[in-house]
This record gives sequence, structure tokens and C-alpha cells, in this order.
Amino acid sequence: MAERRSLLLVTFLLVLYGLVMAYSASAAQAYFNYGSSFYMFGRQVLWVGLGVAVMLALSRVDYAWFRKAAVPIAGLVLAGLCLVLVPGVGTVVNGARRWIFVGGQGVQPSEFAKIAFVALVATLIVRRPREVLTLPGFLRVASIGILPAAVLIMLEPDLGTTLVLVTAVVAVLIAAGTPLRYLFALAVTGALGILALIVMEPYRLERLVTFFDPWKDQQGSGYQATQSLISIASGRVFGVGLGNSVQKFGFLPEQTTDMITGIIGEELGLAGLLVLLALYAALAWVCFRIALNCKDLFGKLLATGVTGIIVGQACINVGAALGVLPLTGVPLPLVSLGGTSVLVVLAGLGIMLNIATNRRSHIGGAQPVRRQQSRTVKDPRRTTTSGRSARTSGQF
Repeated sequence: MAERRSLLLVTFLLVLYGLVMAYSASAAQAYFNYGSSFYMFGRQVLWVGLGVAVMLALSRVDYAWFRKAAVPIAGLVLAGLCLVLVPGVGTVVNGARRWIFVGGQGVQPSEFAKIAFVALVATLIVRRPREVLTLPGFLRVASIGILPAAVLIMLEPDLGTTLVLVTAVVAVLIAAGTPLRYLFALAVTGALGILALIVMEPYRLERLVTFFDPWKDQQGSGYQATQSLISIASGRVFGVGLGNSVQKFGFLPEQTTDMITGIIGEELGLAGLLVLLALYAALAWVCFRIALNCKDLFGKLLATGVTGIIVGQACINVGAALGVLPLTGVPLPLVSLGGTSVLVVLAGLGIMLNIATNRRSHIGGAQPVRRQQSRTVKDPRRTTTSGRSARTSGQF
């Protein structure tokens, strides 16, 4: 129960931090575009309220249900990913067809794909725990868990969400005991695939070139990256003060979503960024402990995947804002404005809460599999070969 309380506390602090920065980053834009500085903030509060309700509801739903529902849920998400590509159904925003607008509110099916396919991969592994130890089995699980969603998401296109999905699935495969040589081969193949996708799309190639030297074209392809660095540098150690950002007045693009980290750095300085990173580190640690202490394989893998989604997304966003990773358009979990994003993250944390509560109620299910060398145990009456069972060892 200590982990459950810790998770609730860290989540509350992150949500509070996010709401404060959401208002600060969006107030000027909302006033000029909608006539009220509270317009965008108010919508975010509604989504956070809905997300908290979903989180509390899922915290009471036995996580084992997702094992039964993984295939239908993945099918529905794939249908949504197909629909978003249909002209007239999916809406193009900033050159990408990622949204389906319902009642004036955009919904991103790709956000739901992350949790759906983490649950699907965990389910496939639990059905045949030893399959990921073989190359054919590993290829089967990895292909089903990555390719269908990744291909459709890349058609939108959305490289950032694809990277988060792959990161989460790889985390699940590692927790399942997949041999590192298979994962290394997957990483090399994935890197080559991403490189090919970058070369095929001029705007991606431009982003990659800009990543290595954003100052070369400050008013063109390097504008967003350099403005983010200027924002963070302007904040120095303690920032210019909450609400006092200059960059949010039309200088830093996407200041309420992908680039909100730049506004945080400007207004709260290095100190504010370190507080944010400390909160994410605390969240990652609590989630890791929940996964580590879960005795049921499905719960362990599901918790690992949800952790991978949140941590991977945070690392990609902060890394892009600091200039150590290319810009990919990934929102900052629980901080960036975005209804679907905050809803999915809070839903994932609701699942984590249930795993923390029920982690011992499913003991007896499949457990992580490791290759272990047998050892000879001598008995006065007979000699037998035995090994410690991965079923009882509870290895992670």
C-alpha cells in the first residue's frame, strides 16, 4: 500500500505542476485567440478531471481483465488508426493527419495504441512464456506488437509516438527475459528503418540536419530548436518568474504542447526543471518497484510497459527541448496541453494502482522465464539434476 500512496502523491504533484504551467504557457495565446486567458486552461482542467475519474475507475478494475480484452482492444485501436487516415474523417493539423474531431475536440487514436499494444504484447508472452527465448517466437511477438500500429502511425506521420510505442514494447520484452542479442538485432533493424524513413521524407531529413547544427538556419529549419534553447538559457538558475516568459508571446512555437519544457526553463529556471525531472524520476522509481514486486507475469509486464510509455515520452520531450534529441513532437506527460495524452497517461497510472493493490492475488500464473544452468544435487540414496524454477523465483 505504500507504493500505492507514493504513486498517488507523485501523480498529484505532477498534475498540479502541469496545470500551473499549462495556464502560464497558454494564457497569452488563449487571450489573443479566444478572448479569455483561461480558455485553454479550462479545457485542460476538464480533461484532467476526466482523466482522474478514469484513473480511479481503472484502479478498481482487476488488471487481469486487460489480458482477456487485449486482442479486442488492439483491434479497435487499429480501426481508429485506419479511420484517422481517411480524408474527411481524420483532420490534418500541421501537416499530419493524427486527429479525429468529435464535438470540436480532437482525439488521437495513436495515444491509445501505446497502452493497447503493451497489453497485447504482455498477453502474447504470458500465453507462451518461453516463446520469446527463441528467435522465431521473438520475431512473432515483436512483429505483432510493433508493426501493425507502427506502420499506421507512421503513415499519419508521427515518428515521436512510434518511438514511444517501440520503447514501451522493448521494455516489456526485456522484462520477459528476451535474449539481449535479439533485442540488439531489433534495435539495429529499427535504427536502419528510422534512417530510411528520415531519408524518404524531406522534412524529417531537414530536422535531422537541423538537430546537428540548429544555429546554421535560425530563422528557418532551426527556428524551433534554437528558440527552445534561448528560452531555457534565459531562465538561468531560478528563472524569470512564473508567468513572466517572453518566449510564449509568439516566439517559441508549440509552447503549450511539445515545447512547454522551454517555457518551464525560462520561467522557473534550472531549479524548476530539476524539480520536474525529480518528479519524473520518483514516478519512474515507484512504477519500477510496483513492476518488480508483482508476482504475476502479466501484471509485471503490463506495469513495465506503462512505465516505459511514461518515462520514454518524458525523456524524448525533455531531450528534444534541451537539444540532445531531434524534435519529434512528443508531449510532456501530465504537463503539456492535450486531452488525449493526459487521459491516456492517467489511465495507465490507474492500471498501475490496481497492479500495486492486486499484485499478490494472481500468484500461480505464468512467471518470467530465464535460461538457467542445471546443477547436480547429490543425495545419499540417488543423484538427480535440479534447477531453481523461474516460476518460483519471481525474477524480473
